[in-house]
Amino acid sequence: MLRTSLPFRLLASFSTQFMRSTVVPRTVAVRPYPYHPSPTPLLFTVAAVLALRPKTTLADSPSSNAGEDKGCPFYGCPLYPVDVHYGSPSVQQALAALRETPRDKMGDSASGTVGNDALDAAGRDDAVTLTLIGYKGGGLSDQVNQDRSFVVSPFRVPVDDPPPPPHDQGVAHRILVGVFDGHAPLGELVSEFTAQELPIRLARNLQQAERERTSHTDDAVRSATQQCLVQTFLELDRDAPAHESGGCTATVVLLQNDDIFVANAGDSRSMIVTYRAHTRQTRVAYISREDKPNLPDERARVEAMGGQVYIPARGTSRVVYHDSVTGVPTGLAMSRSIGDWEAGKLGVIAEPIVDVLHVPDVVANARRKATKPPQANDNPQEAAAETADSDEDDVYVFCVSATDGMMDFLSEDDVARVVAHALYESDGPHPITACERLVYAAANAWQQSKQGRYRDDIAIAISTLRTPLPQKFGIHRAASKDEL
Repeated sequence: MLRTSLPFRLLASFSTQFMRSTVVPRTVAVRPYPYHPSPTPLLFTVAAVLALRPKTTLADSPSSNAGEDKGCPFYGCPLYPVDVHYGSPSVQQALAALRETPRDKMGDSASGTVGNDALDAAGRDDAVTLTLIGYKGGGLSDQVNQDRSFVVSPFRVPVDDPPPPPHDQGVAHRILVGVFDGHAPLGELVSEFTAQELPIRLARNLQQAERERTSHTDDAVRSATQQCLVQTFLELDRDAPAHESGGCTATVVLLQNDDIFVANAGDSRSMIVTYRAHTRQTRVAYISREDKPNLPDERARVEAMGGQVYIPARGTSRVVYHDSVTGVPTGLAMSRSIGDWEAGKLGVIAEPIVDVLHVPDVVANARRKATKPPQANDNPQEAAAETADSDEDDVYVFCVSATDGMMDFLSEDDVARVVAHALYESDGPHPITACERLVYAAANAWQQSKQGRYRDDIAIAISTLRTPLPQKFGIHRAASKDEL
């Protein structure tokens, strides 16, 4: 897997200069985006921009995020992604304006929106989801964005007797984040179906579990929620429009009271990140694994069901199966997914791995003194700050979910730091701009690596999960830009 290590100063200080300068990666030289590469099928001319529109529904569908009474579904008001490069003219104008707007002049601080209808459906100051259509060969007008994503905050589950509030009063009751990467012919139908149906079915499954549960201990609630996530994934796989071909990954983050559930099937990834205000230290507390066929447990299951795992000397391992549409053998680059019924006969399953993080434990780990030994080049003041526990609670928690179109080229640490800088530091960009920048950085890496012959679809979704109380920290100012 290729990964790009991007200088944080470039990513954290978005400007016109960033769009024109060269970002130096660990593995490939990444040109800024938008770009005009040498003649290839991926020329981004004005004509192409006018001709190419993502063939999608969720990314362009209207939504509201301001409350229950504005036409939202029963489970809440979802944010859906806009395409950062091929979105409507109003989206492009709004994105450009947001890049140039000082942080203290941004939107309505009470609602968290930017005050622009084109972007308010995709992001606020605490949650964002964006996408970029890829290029897979052929005519530009034939490209299809198979990535889908959403953020639902708050995520509502109708229950007869609402559960008690979380012990950590800085935690919202429920938040749901999801990213889905379609693949193979008609994979966009499966990812679309999954993104539309998952919040509905999960809310109903949680509602039913609440009614049937006889024990309300933390362990019982936790176990029931895990089962609801598994049940929801299996239902979606059963009912997905995958009769001919296609499937999708699914990575979902559910915050419920004091617990964070991460359910994952496929090679999209979700991470849980902490940010400490007084040190401005960002740490990835958890990242989901990529469900790849070469993993020992996954390979054993596939081979036990008669499947074959192809492991090349370089590149991605694959489950080999016979595609009923094309009539030829093909390979699936993951061992778990929704849909992909032909591969499902050979051990590819939809059952997600569901991990649970207890928010108080995540916070305690973030506040615990650092144990790494001092290094020769350590700055004494910074080292002291990193190893000093604060008596005040200054730990923020947020999540990032993204498809492999982003995570194949950007490291999780870089992504986490860019998002944290935007969410919590006053000299950072708006979170929408930060996510836009990450999308473009990944697109540039694809362009440089593949010379315009191929670029995967890209999608990202972020959300704050926990804000420390008392809220005396608010948005923090960096002591020095030189430290960023």
